[in-house]
Amino acid sequence: MAFFLLMALASIPLFLAISLLLYSRSTNTKIFSLFLLLISFWQMGIAFLYSQDVFSIAVIDSFFRIFRAGPIFLMPVMYAFGIIMVKQSPELTRFKKIFKIRGLLTLTGISAAIYLINFTHAGITGYIFVQDGMFSPEHLMPQYGNLNFTFMMNTLLVISNTTLFAFAANRILNRSLRFFYMQISIGAIFIFLNGVVSAFTPLPLYFSSFNSIVISLLLFLGYVRIQSMMLLQANDHLARQRTLLEKIMDINPNYLAVIDQNNQIIRLNDSICRLLSVSKEELSQQDLSALLAIRELNPEQDRMLTRSGEIRYVKWSFETIELDSREVYTLFIGVDFTEQKQNEQLLLDSEKSKVVGELAASIAHEIRNPLTTVRGLIQLSKEKTDNPKLENIILDEIDRIVEVLKELLLLARPEAKNEDEGHSEIINVAEELENIHFLYQSVAIRENKFISIENLLTSNGLLDIQKSHFKQIMINFLKNSLEATVPENKIKIKVDSTDGKIRIRIIDNGKGIAKSRLSRIGEPYYTTKEKGTGIGMAVCFKLIKDHHGDIEVNSKINWGTTITVTFPQAAVGNHITEAI
Repeated sequence: MAFFLLMALASIPLFLAISLLLYSRSTNTKIFSLFLLLISFWQMGIAFLYSQDVFSIAVIDSFFRIFRAGPIFLMPVMYAFGIIMVKQSPELTRFKKIFKIRGLLTLTGISAAIYLINFTHAGITGYIFVQDGMFSPEHLMPQYGNLNFTFMMNTLLVISNTTLFAFAANRILNRSLRFFYMQISIGAIFIFLNGVVSAFTPLPLYFSSFNSIVISLLLFLGYVRIQSMMLLQANDHLARQRTLLEKIMDINPNYLAVIDQNNQIIRLNDSICRLLSVSKEELSQQDLSALLAIRELNPEQDRMLTRSGEIRYVKWSFETIELDSREVYTLFIGVDFTEQKQNEQLLLDSEKSKVVGELAASIAHEIRNPLTTVRGLIQLSKEKTDNPKLENIILDEIDRIVEVLKELLLLARPEAKNEDEGHSEIINVAEELENIHFLYQSVAIRENKFISIENLLTSNGLLDIQKSHFKQIMINFLKNSLEATVPENKIKIKVDSTDGKIRIRIIDNGKGIAKSRLSRIGEPYYTTKEKGTGIGMAVCFKLIKDHHGDIEVNSKINWGTTITVTFPQAAVGNHITEAI
């Protein structure tokens, strides 16, 4: 009766080990299941010492020696637990020198040698019969041989190894892991001390069985608890990962729609919802046909007119996604190339303007050449007549036509140098700025804006630059400032000199330019104006560079813009020479 009761109790850790393996096949689970299995073997060996009424002495002896693998091989199993614990906890790095694979192989070899000794007379010589006691029924007690001290040595190694395991486990930062590993170490020490006490004191042998079962159950519950917490943490991590991926999908500028294998829409990103002016809730879990039924969406065409009246150019494609060969999804992708299309159109317009400019230049030259001949002839006839009034009028009108043709040439080639540019020209910056100020003051007053000049020059303000180019640069910047400001705003022009250079600053308190756009100011065909072309600023930047100048644009949204232009200062001697 006692044998069957003890075998039933000893089977509890075995069933717990099997159930864990069915639940998970992780390394932690396998080691812990092996730990419970060895405890079960240990208690089964004790149960066979109470089976003299069921089996013969020879059968009892064989099973007892076999099941002694439980207490003997617990030593390497506890050491293996230590290796796993150190790998999982970065804060236990210094313990890697203690818990390593080489140590595990050594301890396993020692336990195997002790287990083999167990099958010889040097391990167990026989059994004695113990009569019924006050708390224990009759049973057999093994008689140990001369080398049984190796088993005791193994027990001491297990206790010392488990103590070191507990010392390391106490330094784990994760509270749940620390509590679990401390449970294992304390439980293992208690089981071994309990077994030693039961074997060498008047306490009955089965006393350790009951305690071992209780400890096994507690350890099992602790393991299930830690696994549940790790599962919850993993689920929380996956939920955060999913949220992150959804946010990445939503901020993706491409238009994305995910369709499952049943043609059901399971996900739309924000970009496609804005394009089609729909909400995710309207189309979620609907058939693909609901998406294709939207009139604005036609995957076969690149050009589409949105519900807001905006023309967009979108290239549609799709990708098939397979998960574990069981789930198949289709990802519809729309790539917006509207900006590219606009740039292509801008380049096309630019080419057209270039052709028109070249045509204008050709016509201007063709007209100016005969005009020169006509003017010369009229001038000769003027010298032969007493009343040159008519000829003077004709000459004046021809000169006006020539001036118009010069303007036509400048329009055709705004970045080109004029005919006189090969000759050096010295200008006075202050005078030219005053002329520009006088020219635009009336425009500013009409728009209820103010332009002021602050001359801080302490030396000559002479520049070696073509007057027309200087005016073109300053007028372009001043016009931009006027367009960027609202009524009652001020535009200030400051001019000073530093380190042999003249610095001109045009400062406004207009709407400003975004930081992301500042780096592109001056690029051909790049503009922030609704009807701008980006040519004017590009020409100004080129002219400044051609005259060895520098330009810097600083701006802040709703604070204004400062354009700083710096030119090398012309020497006074050059100015005198030029004047002579």
